[in-house]
Amino acid sequence: MNDTQEVSGTVWAVFGHRLAIEGTGGRFLADLGPKGAEGLTVAVGDTVSLKGERKPTEIKVTSITLNQDAARAITWPAKPDQDEADPSAAIAAAKDEGYAVEGEPKRKPKHFEIVGTKDGGRHELHVAFDGTIRKVKPVAA
Repeated sequence: MNDTQEVSGTVWAVFGHRLAIEGTGGRFLADLGPKGAEGLTVAVGDTVSLKGERKPTEIKVTSITLNQDAARAITWPAKPDQDEADPSAAIAAAKDEGYAVEGEPKRKPKHFEIVGTKDGGRHELHVAFDGTIRKVKPVAA
């Protein structure tokens, strides 16, 4: 379910960058995202109108109007184009850190998993699409 939804109502709870709203259509959880919530102060009892993409558990807000103020657009970071993920960048990152790469990288939704050896041990590396090594864990023998 990925359709645009508009909701107006009263904030009955605030959880970091998420708002619980009660309106004529019921109760909704709205996600502003960490960047979207910057500089915005929302409190219980505030009146809001928002637009966003309906997900199974919440609305990813793209526009919010708080207490009749001007609407504020909220942009979400672009998701990496998975077709543009280059395994050679992940391999190069592992080699740059001194790992001898074993086999082919395994493609995951947000990273590549690479098995490499270094200093006599085998490790599984999680390498982001931009070549950043995010996690290294030992591989059992």
